[in-house]
Amino acid sequence: MYFDSDEESCTSPKPPPDVPKGYLAVYVSLELRRFIIPTSYLAHSVFKILLEKTEEEFGYNHNGGLTLPCEIKKFKYLLKCIENHPKGYLVENSVP
Repeated sequence: MYFDSDEESCTSPKPPPDVPKGYLAVYVSLELRRFIIPTSYLAHSVFKILLEKTEEEFGYNHNGGLTLPCEIKKFKYLLKCIENHPKGYLVENSVP
């Protein structure tokens, strides 16, 4: 959602047509490889840590889509962890 100071209301841009409802596109690594993930992943403890690292690297006012500073191989591993542990319970030190 964004706010234009010339307008009196907030508007939300339309999602890309290839992103289903309940999902979002993220861009990973310097290659900006695009992944479409469920929005529910954003609440997972592992993803929250990744978002904190993203904020440290890019800040909140980053132009463009959500870009994650993570190697593609590690991101795929994190996705598998989230799929296998949807409640957010992971064994300590399970992230490579």
